[in-house]
Amino acid sequence: MSEAERSTGGLTRRGFLKGAGATAGALGLAGVAGMTATSDWLAPTKAHAEGEERVAHLCHQFHCLTGCNLKCTIRDERVSLIEPSDLAEESHRTICLRGINEVAHIYSQDRLQTPLKRVGERGEGKFEQISWDEAIKTIADALKASQEKYGEGSVFIRKSTEASIGFDFLGQLLRADQGGNWGLDRGQPNGMTPAFGAYSYCPSRSIHEFSDAATIIEVGHNPLESGIVWSRALMDAVEAGTYVAVLDPRFSGTASKANQWLPVRPGTDAAVIQGMIRAIIDNQWYDEDFVLAHTSFPFLVERATGASYRSATDMAPNPAVVSGEPVGAPYVWDTVTNAPKLYSEEGVVPALEGSWTVDGKELVTEFTLMGEWLADYPTSWAASKSGIDESVIIDLADRYANNGPAIIDYGLGGPDKYTNADVLGHSMSILTALTGNYGRKGSGFGFYGGVGADDPAATLNPWLLPEEYGYNDSGMGMYDMPYHENNIHVALTFGDAFTLEAANANDMLAWVKSLDFFAIIDIYHSSAVDYADIVLPACTKFECEENVKQLRASFGHVMLANGMVDPLFESKSDLQIERLLAAEWGLDHLLPETYEELARASLDGVEELDENMKGITYDALLAQGGCMALPGTGPDWRPDGHADQVYGTPSTRIELYYEYLLGQGHQFPVYEDANEAYEDNPIKDTYPLYFTQGKSRYRIHAYYTASPWFQEDYGPCVNIGPEDAEARGIVTGDDVRVFNDRGSFVCKALVNPSMQPGVLFMAETTYTRYYKEGFLQNVTNSARNERCYEMYHGPQIPYNDTLVQVEKA
Repeated sequence: MSEAERSTGGLTRRGFLKGAGATAGALGLAGVAGMTATSDWLAPTKAHAEGEERVAHLCHQFHCLTGCNLKCTIRDERVSLIEPSDLAEESHRTICLRGINEVAHIYSQDRLQTPLKRVGERGEGKFEQISWDEAIKTIADALKASQEKYGEGSVFIRKSTEASIGFDFLGQLLRADQGGNWGLDRGQPNGMTPAFGAYSYCPSRSIHEFSDAATIIEVGHNPLESGIVWSRALMDAVEAGTYVAVLDPRFSGTASKANQWLPVRPGTDAAVIQGMIRAIIDNQWYDEDFVLAHTSFPFLVERATGASYRSATDMAPNPAVVSGEPVGAPYVWDTVTNAPKLYSEEGVVPALEGSWTVDGKELVTEFTLMGEWLADYPTSWAASKSGIDESVIIDLADRYANNGPAIIDYGLGGPDKYTNADVLGHSMSILTALTGNYGRKGSGFGFYGGVGADDPAATLNPWLLPEEYGYNDSGMGMYDMPYHENNIHVALTFGDAFTLEAANANDMLAWVKSLDFFAIIDIYHSSAVDYADIVLPACTKFECEENVKQLRASFGHVMLANGMVDPLFESKSDLQIERLLAAEWGLDHLLPETYEELARASLDGVEELDENMKGITYDALLAQGGCMALPGTGPDWRPDGHADQVYGTPSTRIELYYEYLLGQGHQFPVYEDANEAYEDNPIKDTYPLYFTQGKSRYRIHAYYTASPWFQEDYGPCVNIGPEDAEARGIVTGDDVRVFNDRGSFVCKALVNPSMQPGVLFMAETTYTRYYKEGFLQNVTNSARNERCYEMYHGPQIPYNDTLVQVEKA
């Protein structure tokens, strides 16, 4: 008899689950999300003669944008060992702490086990167990009542769950509001998109080109912790002799492996970049041939109005701005004819600088205006603003411009979480364009890792709903709903969207409390569960009602999860939950009945559409264990992204003058302080510490909070430098209160010499139940940058744009 069988009184796994459910119903406990104990399931399996053992494969977590293929040993129908898959191409046999720890994570004490109904006040966390039938009907009745009374747009449905299958049928079928742009990780892309085109923050060249670069600048990116499997490319570059500089307020894991750490003052990264631009202009280190041929800098502008001098007839849409408004073809000053000519006319030799008068209008080049903008930003100013020595800024500019191909790799984390993040993105775009570090081997700019051109892309068919179904667009982001009148009365979320995707949790949760009804579907007892009226238990990515689950394309592989274990307790897969809900409207026939049907439809006919997909069929995937590589996959995959220097902008060049922000005065990235986190803010007298958060090796946002392994070693704790700790009488292990006018929380202190004086750091949010009081997001900033409403991705959430005080609790 196995150890697992002994721990459940000799029952089989299925018998245990059936009995456990019955016991839970008999107990009828309120105030707990899980009715039965999971501690026995955490006991290690033991080898024995009659044990049943098999192997399963699946594509892992996509919230870290990697999707590693994992090999899972299933013993006695329990996941007991997780390893990198031996089916993947060798360089993509990857796993990190998060993947390894799934053994404990799947069987966490935080698992939601049965459908629950609230019996206390919202936020109290008091529930009673109910049946799936009652739970589904209650949710459907509430959604129907709201739509009948207030209209279709009164229902809010959003997905943000660890078990998410990457689509949302129900929200479209009900024409629900999904809360618009996320506001997560899009501040720097906002500043980059108009220059290079939509979604250009996903680089067009492979991360494996890191080794071909002479210099890599990591701007607030910490891949050695946030995306551990990407770190292989960075460390290969280090071994190849690439010079790595890290711009970060704290001495991160990545900084420890770099040649240079620039301990920038929080929220001032753009000042460093603008100082580098100034040094490059002052020393004429820019690539004039590239600038003339591939950027908008020679385009003409009317000085008096700031408007671009364009044709009134040769119009082209601008897909890189939210309005998409067409614009005319730009003029340059032709040095051959000494007259303005369309930039694309044959034989034109444009001037880079100058001023000319045409029909009484003074015309100047964008490059000329850029020089005037830079007059306010000497390198001495950049040093004073950022805290980085002036000589260091100039030397880095020299290295970046003059020492061979260079890459700027920015993180969708630290510097992105300030209200001025678009200024940083725009500034880095100018720096890149001036030096020609784009579209060439070993050069590039964007967020590298798990996205973009890291692997050959697979072709998969989408599951299409009839044209009449789609989201309602109220035009309001979820993060604005607590602050502006709106028509949302009921909400259903797959996962904890409300505290994961918004700052200033006190405001957000007060709004959630005001809703007529809120239901949540989650795997674990996450922070928003206590505020729900109905709670439904979802299963993990390792569990399914059938043998197969997600079909995914990632890292140059097509992966079909197979060999699943049955859903634990009374949990169900996302697909079956959506089908149960859709059936309440008689719409379940529009959804796939099974994951197998969905996978077969995704692969149907793609062999004829894409030669890379030859031989990759559903049956072939199953026969080969669920993972097949596309041709070309591996570290030698080097797509020549933008080698033709053609971009997704109206002129197909890199466009650096943002005329659409003329009314905001941000045609060029005029430096501005962050909303709250800046040195001269008067409130620093009361709240003197910069409060920052970011990803760690242990979690992605709040995901993996439920892991008992991680909670043992890395529960909620605030990192504080020795100088700040000593001034407050704080030592490692003390309970401390972090607070400001928005709220407070209590957690453990970790005195950490990697922190600058005046700067705190916490790993991104974890569940409220693990704090002694409050919650990290109680103190964070929800300010909106009005300018960003005109930008492609909308305003970002400025989590790190936060000042606090700390005291012993």
